[in-house]
Amino acid sequence: MTSLVNKTSDNSATAFSDVHLIHARVDQVKSMTFREFQQRWRQMRKNNENPALRYFNRQSDEFKFCVLTLANREQLGAFKLEEIGKPFESFDVLRRELIIKAMNKMSRWSEMLPRRFSISDCFLSD
Repeated sequence: MTSLVNKTSDNSATAFSDVHLIHARVDQVKSMTFREFQQRWRQMRKNNENPALRYFNRQSDEFKFCVLTLANREQLGAFKLEEIGKPFESFDVLRRELIIKAMNKMSRWSEMLPRRFSISDCFLSD
């Protein structure tokens, strides 16, 4: 058994080192809803790892027109004609969620998009 005590030249015992808690929480963990968890988790990720952002931004204006039109059917007046061509990050969270739902509907139509997007992709890192 090894000792955590270091002997000095005058034979008095001194602490070998201070104990520091690493990755330990001493405070209470706050509970959060699943939506809050999704938001926190996505904000800690890099934006370029967000598949909804990547796929929406690299598509043509015609594709974005289709997505925004389909999203407008879900919620009338959510998008305006001037917003076609804007990047994913320029929309607020609720409208990004509508875009993701519309892309999920469109993904069934062809192979141009991945099978599904996560609704939590509407949250971006700061």
